[in-house]
Amino acid sequence: MTFSDGSNVNIRSTDSENLVGVAMRIKELRDSNNHASREHARAIDAINHDPSLSDHGKKERIDALEADRTTQRRSAMDQEKQIITNKIGELERRLDGFVGWSSENIMAFRDAQDRAENIDDPDKAATVMARAIRTNDKTLAHALYRRAVDQRWDDASRAFAADNPTVAQLVNDVQKLQQLHDNSFNRAVSYMG
Repeated sequence: MTFSDGSNVNIRSTDSENLVGVAMRIKELRDSNNHASREHARAIDAINHDPSLSDHGKKERIDALEADRTTQRRSAMDQEKQIITNKIGELERRLDGFVGWSSENIMAFRDAQDRAENIDDPDKAATVMARAIRTNDKTLAHALYRRAVDQRWDDASRAFAADNPTVAQLVNDVQKLQQLHDNSFNRAVSYMG
């Protein structure tokens, strides 16, 4: 199985089960949409070739079909976005679970996020990441990793990923799903057929 949204998001059967599951659900939606589009085209063709209908009657029926089809397309696009949004939320909750759920953990993570936000240099990020990993400061390492991913600071990201492959995979999945979610143009094109 290979899924492509028409841009830079490609999901293959060798990707994580999180991505493959979302891709399969989206593919089912899009396949269903393609089937509905073919049925829609046949229905319009049948109306256009119906000798018992006047031009006005044909127009009324076609307009009604078009309105229904537009509603179906919007609904399918909304469903697709909801599938992606739900999976992102699930994965982000799992990510947050790595730093803990107690009020102490949450406060420590907020403090670590503030510290990570104050780092503006990839070299400094790599240095702080190495120290956080060495001292087992998981909270700071997680916060800094998310910042490093957003800023594309490769050294800090690689150091964390090497020490925490499960978390790195989840972050990668969230990023890919976010790109898929944000690509509304390609989604719209997929449902126009």
